[in-house]
Amino acid sequence: MHDHTSPEPVALPLGGGISRADDHAFLQRLIRTLDSSHPAPDRLAASFLARFGSAGMALSAHVGALDEVAGRETVLPPLLAVVTEAALRLYRARVRRTDILAGQAGLEAYLQACMGHEVIEQFRVLFLDEDFHLLTDELMGTGTVNHSPVYPREIMRRALKLGARRLVLAHNHPAGQPEPSSADIEMTLRIAQIGKLMQVTVHDHIIVGNGRTHSFRAAGLLI
Repeated sequence: MHDHTSPEPVALPLGGGISRADDHAFLQRLIRTLDSSHPAPDRLAASFLARFGSAGMALSAHVGALDEVAGRETVLPPLLAVVTEAALRLYRARVRRTDILAGQAGLEAYLQACMGHEVIEQFRVLFLDEDFHLLTDELMGTGTVNHSPVYPREIMRRALKLGARRLVLAHNHPAGQPEPSSADIEMTLRIAQIGKLMQVTVHDHIIVGNGRTHSFRAAGLLI
């Protein structure tokens, strides 16, 4: 028998401090909402948590990875991709409204959702105004599994066109470890030096791993 009652409203988990039990309950409700005929939403929710670690990381996973857990015969993975896009839009709207200095945790969660499960490197730049409010978030380069091309002058040209006064750089490490390489540090300092000449400040560079982030500012690599 299938449950054909009206599904409960599903609230997307956008904040921190969510317990594993809350994540499990959320995923279970989400599975029931998207596929009311699924035979075992409780077991599938547990499988998602076992594979990805949290509801947020499950929602940011690639469709192929979701297929491996849910099975290709279900309609869930493409539907979850739509939910992920909705969550990213909500994150982006929240980041846009918030002073970046006051919303570091939310910013890192947003970047984790954007890039945490990407299998190739991405380099993004968040362009900010003088008051640390987001003007736009743009993908500035993609590359191989361990390298994405970065062109500092293109970044600064874009900043000047947007009237941005501050930047947050971000890229992902597909291997999962967010610690910066010597090349990451050298490239960041070069962008910061060019920015000083143009009165554009590099406020931070955040590296995203699988479930972890590394802030250059918090580590003392940017002053």
